Amino acid sequence: MNSQAKEVAVNNEQNAVAMEDRRFGAMATSNIDELQAVLADDLHYTHANGMVEDKAEFIRKITSGEREYRAVRLIGRKVVSQPGFTAVFGQVEVDVMRTAGPLINRLDYTAIYRDHDPRLFAWSAVKSLG
Repeated sequence: MNSQAKEVAVNNEQNAVAMEDRRFGAMATSNIDELQAVLADDLHYTHANGMVEDKAEFIRKITSGEREYRAVRLIGRKVVSQPGFTAVFGQVEVDVMRTAGPLINRLDYTAIYRDHDPRLFAWSAVKSLG
């Protein structure tokens, strides 16, 4: 990889981390305007229970109070830039109030951010085994 390509990759990785940090903060404070700004319009969000939502449904559940994220705590992450996208492999602890009651989960996740649009494009999480 030449120096220009390395610089682009580092920039893409920094953008993905910044966008992810903004999103975690917006989720924990139910900041709908910020969530609108950090989620791609064609978002594909797969929860640890297998439920898949698009951007509108994800935001609707927070707006309606069906889902209230109380905290999203980053445990660790690895960021990898590839041509066209950046992948983040990480672990978070999520404290969420749902209509079914409170839930605290440690999740392993993969998040995808496209180079041409740094908003979150895809999220997939599973309950962590450790």
